[in-house]
Amino acid sequence: MTAIDGYTSGVALWRAVTDRAKATAKATGVDNAALIRRFVFGRFLARVFHDPSGPWVLKGGTAVLARVHDARTTKDVDLLHRLGDLDDAVEALAAATKVELGDHFRFVIASVEQNVGGQPDVDGARVAVDAYVGAMKKSSFGVDLVTGSLMTAPPELRTDPVLDLRGLAAPAMRLYPVVDHIADKLCATQATYGVNGDIPSSRVRDLVDLVVLARSQDVAGSELITAVRGEWEHRGLPGAPVFAPPASWDRLYPPEARKAPVVADMTRFEDAAALVGAFLAPVLDGSAVGRRWVASDLSWQ
Repeated sequence: MTAIDGYTSGVALWRAVTDRAKATAKATGVDNAALIRRFVFGRFLARVFHDPSGPWVLKGGTAVLARVHDARTTKDVDLLHRLGDLDDAVEALAAATKVELGDHFRFVIASVEQNVGGQPDVDGARVAVDAYVGAMKKSSFGVDLVTGSLMTAPPELRTDPVLDLRGLAAPAMRLYPVVDHIADKLCATQATYGVNGDIPSSRVRDLVDLVVLARSQDVAGSELITAVRGEWEHRGLPGAPVFAPPASWDRLYPPEARKAPVVADMTRFEDAAALVGAFLAPVLDGSAVGRRWVASDLSWQ
């Protein structure tokens, strides 16, 4: 292991990480533990995206955080492998963890558990990962790994510089396209479960993410229409796309929204549903063709 700008050991590097996280937390109000967790994710993702031509795309809450730094925190990493089957994806992830970057980090896959009963044509696995700095295990986290997710646009290249440490540049990551991310979240709110398909989704965080994306991302209407219709069909949802979040989310939404500083002023379910409804209505009826959602104005133009 070579030293990186004075970090001669894992102990020295981790001391720098914790010191910088404390200073950043004090300056920004972001939770110290969340900053450290995101930094560890970043070192893991630096390996995943080490090959710029690789098949990986970052999804889920980690992708939202890469776009909006004060969105809700997450304890997992969501990855899409665009080539091959699930076994190929797990094998490729294991190979990626072995990439040596000289940063005193080491990642070990502890277990792999295949998910059952997910979306049609989408295979998934839950991968448990242990993170070591030097000889010491510093954290464990889960990777939700999927193959077969629909993408209607190219992935977006982003960096997420969580902590500014000498010699450790933030990795360039391929993010799930924002239109497909919105479509995925919309369809997730409408999915039902159970033997009879009559149990509504309990993933209220999808509504939180929709609020975050509507308030932060400019979106081309025609592209979003294509993404929503494609994802709805891909999931095999009945009828035409709609937005009607479960009424039970009235009590579930507020505590979840409070976890995301960016929506701290929108913790009432009624307000969130109204905003997202106004955002999605022209997409659902097709009138957003040729128009653009401007997040700063919360309007279609």
